[in-house]
Amino acid sequence: MPGYEPFLLCDFHVHTTWSDGRLSIREVVDLYGQTGRFDVVAITDHNTLDAKPHEGYRDGVLVIVGSELSTTRGHLMALGIPDPGFRFSGDAADGLADVRDLGGAAFATHPTSAREDFRWTGWDLPGPWGMELLNGDSQWRAAGGLRLLRMAAAYPLNAPYALAGTLTDPADALARWDALLARRAAPGLVGADAHQRAAVTRKVSIPFPSYRSVFRLARNHVLLDRPLSGAAEADARAVVDALGRGRSYVGIDALAPAGGVSFVAEAAGQRWTMGDVIAPQAGLRLRAGGRMPAGARVIVLKDGKAVAQARDAATLDAVGPGIYRVEIRLDGWDVPWVLTNAITVLDAATAARRAEAAALPPEAPAPPARESIETFDAGSSFAPACDTLSRFRDPALDAAGGKDGKGAALLDFVIGEPTPGHPDVYCALVDGRSRDLTGRTGLAFDIRGDRPHRLWVQVRDENPASADEGTEWWFASVKTGPEWRRVAIPFAALRSINPKTDGRLDLDKVEALVFVLDKGSVRPGTRGRIWIDDVGAY
Repeated sequence: MPGYEPFLLCDFHVHTTWSDGRLSIREVVDLYGQTGRFDVVAITDHNTLDAKPHEGYRDGVLVIVGSELSTTRGHLMALGIPDPGFRFSGDAADGLADVRDLGGAAFATHPTSAREDFRWTGWDLPGPWGMELLNGDSQWRAAGGLRLLRMAAAYPLNAPYALAGTLTDPADALARWDALLARRAAPGLVGADAHQRAAVTRKVSIPFPSYRSVFRLARNHVLLDRPLSGAAEADARAVVDALGRGRSYVGIDALAPAGGVSFVAEAAGQRWTMGDVIAPQAGLRLRAGGRMPAGARVIVLKDGKAVAQARDAATLDAVGPGIYRVEIRLDGWDVPWVLTNAITVLDAATAARRAEAAALPPEAPAPPARESIETFDAGSSFAPACDTLSRFRDPALDAAGGKDGKGAALLDFVIGEPTPGHPDVYCALVDGRSRDLTGRTGLAFDIRGDRPHRLWVQVRDENPASADEGTEWWFASVKTGPEWRRVAIPFAALRSINPKTDGRLDLDKVEALVFVLDKGSVRPGTRGRIWIDDVGAY
C-alpha cells in the first residue's frame, strides 16, 4: 500500500461574478492566498466553465474550475471536467452522463435544502455520484430565528464561530447518505457554497456572509497517495480522483482545528483508510483517533448504526462485513465536528455488485420506428432556419452523408454572438407540417457530429394560450459523437418551460418537429457539423 502523505486542506463549491457571487474570481483567489489555510479551492459557478483560464496554481493555492449544474432533480457539482464547448442540458441524467464522459466526479449539492428548487430529488438516479453532507449556505439559512439572532450578535466578534452556531445536526443528509452507501460507494464532502450575497428582495442583496468567514467555517481534508507534484493539471486530477474515491473527511474547523484525525483499518501488518474496499479477514481492526479536543466523542458507525464509541479515540475489533464511517462530536454542539468517508469491508462478490450499482447503465437500444417521418434520401421536409447573426448552410442536406451512404440532413452551422439588442441566436431544422402522432411513444433517429455537441429536439403542439404563435415547445437534449448512433426520445421524457403550459403534449395536435442549436445548447461562436438520418416515430 502506498505511503500516506499529510491531508490537503480543500474548499469546494465557491461562486464568483461568473454566476451569482459578489467577488470576481481574481478577488476570491486572492482571499484564499491571504488566509494561508488552503491547499486547493474549487470554483463552481452555475452552469458555466468560463473561468477555466484561471485554473492552476495561484499564490500557492491550486485552483480547480468546475461547475454547479442546475438540473431537473436539483443541483450537481461537477469537478475535474474540461470545458466541453456545449452547454449542459438541465436534465439530471444528462448531467451525470456528461460528467462521466468528461472524466469528472459529480456531487449532489445542498441535497436536503429547505428550498424546493434546490433540494436534490434524484436519489433513484444511477451512477457514482456523491453528495454534500453539509452546505455552508443552506445551513445558516435554515437555522431558525433564535440561532440567527445569536449569530447576528456574535458575527462582528468572530464570524466563523458565529456561523458555526447556526449549524444543525445534518441527520436527514446523513440518513440519505447511509441509504446510498448501502447500495454503492458514495463519497461525501462539505461545500462552502460561498456567494457573499444574501437576498433581501428579488433585486436587493446584502454582502453576507463574507467569503472570508465561510472559508474559515469548514474544510475537506483530502488524502493523496503521493505528494502534489507542482504540475497543476496532474495535481488537480489527483485531488478529484481522491475526492471521488472517498479519501477524505469533513472537519468543522471553526469549532477546533480538525487536522490530524485518522480512520484506518489494520490487519496482518497492512493498513487501509477511507475510500478503501477490503475483504473480511481475521484480526481486522478499525481505529479512529488523532489530534482532537479533550473529551471528544468518537463514534464508529456500521451501516449507519453506532457500534462503538469512546472519548478521544475508538477501536473496533473482530470487524465483520459492512460499511463503516466515523463521526466525532464535541459536547455542546449539534453538528458533528468531523465526518469521515467510509471504509468498506465486503467479500469480492458483494463488492462487485456495488461497483455495478455505481455505474451508469448503457444506453438502451432504440426500438424500431413504426412510422417513417423523413429519410433525407430525396430532399427533405425539414427546412433550415437561423437568426441574422448565425450562419447555416442551405440546403441542409448531404446527399451521401447518411448512415447507409445515402442522404442525410446536415446542420453545417455557426452560432452567432448575441448582443443586447439581438439576444436570441440559433440554427434549426424545422418540419412545420401538422401531424397526428396518437398511439406513438416517441421519436427515433440516427445522429452523429464532427465532435460532441448538444442540440434540442422539439415537438411543438397546439396551445392557444402560448405566446409562441399558439404552440408550446416540448423538448429534450441529445449529445452527438463522432460515430453514428440511434437515439430514442420518449414523448414522456419531453419537458416544457412555457409559463402558460397546458401541462400535456397533445400528440394529435403536433404542429412542428424541430432540431435546434442555440446559446442554451452550445457556446456562442461555435461552428460545427451534425448529421441526422432516418427520423421516425415508434
